[in-house]
Amino acid sequence: MRAGNPAVPGATRHFPGGFLRSASRFGPGAGLGERSSRLTLALSLGAVFAFVLLITLPFANQAFHIDDAIFWDFAKLNLESPLQQDLPEYRLMGVEIPNWRDTHPPLDQLYMSAIMRVTGSDAELPLHLGFIIFPAITGISMFFLARRFTRNALPATLLLLATPAIMAASHTLMGDLPMTALWMAATALYISGVDRDSGWLLALAGLTAMLAVFAGYQALALILLLPAYSWLKGRLNWKTGLPLLLPVAGFGAYALYSLARYNALPRFKHAKGLSIEGSSVLARIEGNLLQLGGASVFPLILAGVFCLRRRRWLMLAPIIAAASGLALYYYNSISNFPLATAALFVLFLSTGALVIIAIWSEVQVQLVQVFKDRRADTDFFFLAFWFFVMFAAIALLLPHATAKYMLPFLAPLILLFFREIEAGIKSASVLTGVFVAAVTLTFLAGTAVSAADYQLAQTYKDFAQDLGDRYHPEGTVWFVGEWGFRHYMEAEGYRYLTSASTAPREGDLVVRVGLMDWPLDHSVTDQLSLVGSSAAESGSPLRVMSLPANAGFYGTHWGKLPFTFSVLPVERLDVYRVGPPV
Repeated sequence: MRAGNPAVPGATRHFPGGFLRSASRFGPGAGLGERSSRLTLALSLGAVFAFVLLITLPFANQAFHIDDAIFWDFAKLNLESPLQQDLPEYRLMGVEIPNWRDTHPPLDQLYMSAIMRVTGSDAELPLHLGFIIFPAITGISMFFLARRFTRNALPATLLLLATPAIMAASHTLMGDLPMTALWMAATALYISGVDRDSGWLLALAGLTAMLAVFAGYQALALILLLPAYSWLKGRLNWKTGLPLLLPVAGFGAYALYSLARYNALPRFKHAKGLSIEGSSVLARIEGNLLQLGGASVFPLILAGVFCLRRRRWLMLAPIIAAASGLALYYYNSISNFPLATAALFVLFLSTGALVIIAIWSEVQVQLVQVFKDRRADTDFFFLAFWFFVMFAAIALLLPHATAKYMLPFLAPLILLFFREIEAGIKSASVLTGVFVAAVTLTFLAGTAVSAADYQLAQTYKDFAQDLGDRYHPEGTVWFVGEWGFRHYMEAEGYRYLTSASTAPREGDLVVRVGLMDWPLDHSVTDQLSLVGSSAAESGSPLRVMSLPANAGFYGTHWGKLPFTFSVLPVERLDVYRVGPPV
């Protein structure tokens, strides 16, 4: 039985205001539990869903892209064998693999299989339409989280959906957005359950967290993040802790199944071990700062808001100077790092670093407040904990930086962003202007990135479908490449060429693309002669994945920045004929 003041959220017998007496202006009574009119709520959620349709329907016919092809392969397998998580005689990155085990949990692939079974189609349009549910869940969950933590739920929700990272992920079939959607739904339900002391909401949160884990292993972090909220509110007990056994039990059952069937635990990544060398970790931190500064909120707005309070603008000069020095080093040492790319690098890196330093400095301010009189903004502590835990985990544990890896910490970033605006701007008209500018500019950036990504995906489909008419192959056509290019080349009946293969014969064609290539056996390369090239041009200079342009939206292996500007072709395809043996 509680012995504290029942009118104070989180009151316990030890501290009248819980672990920390909340100094937040928001709380259970101003967020998920507030009694707003049903009409206002319905209109707001309708606006969220309309915005989801706005950012997804124009791209619903996007060609399969990046790892979509791998998820599609497993979905086709699961049509016949729903629990099978390995593909026999698979080839990936130029290597022949006798038995390829999936590195993703099964929910995404099983959902794709269900769409294929219901619609009778494995084509792009029905699958993308079926996946609109995930940005919708993301938006609805964000709306309720924003009602809980800010005073401006609708613009906060629209801003999240407009970010390049979320918008581009809404057009793919990979598991990152489904995991994020379920993650955010579990978080919203759990917070509501703690605030309302509702057992059924907590149970539903545990079930949703388990589904999130089955969509992406990163969601195991919920087992750490969700109890942090109830602990900060002084409500960590059996009632709030028991539902979190559901994701633990679900993952444990899946691990036992994996051990029984494959004699191994679930596979988390392609390569073995962790890259924890200092240079590798620093490169991933740099990459994540660049993705944070370039693929989230429009960078000038993001940096400006986090400079509003506590004289943080004083940090700008040293941050920009450090970023400029690093850009100058790359400009002098990397061939594909022109001045325009260097300027973007300084903008993105400075913005990302400023956000990290600003949030961390606020953590210090709040900690000082705790030691002075035990009053602190516990909501801020939870959001900052969520943000930093996921940023650090991604930088330390995942193989490289990419926009889609940011998705788990975008929600707390934007909630903190809105709290900064609401604390730093008192004028209602200025506040509205900042909201409109943030959503509009971020939406334009997200749309431009999505359009460039759409064109890149379509390029590979066009290359594959036009190849026969353009080159009239008489022998076997071999190809070197991955992602959507691989999917569409195999759909045309062309054959995958591994690094070790010596199978091509005189008269065959070998096709290579610029973005994904690997060395071939010297006996093959010695026989190749170039017979033609195709370049995909674009009316837009924006590039999202390009080695020559140093753009790496889906991974810093291909470029340092999430996107850049270039007049170079979007992609290049080279066709070689195999001559007589040398």
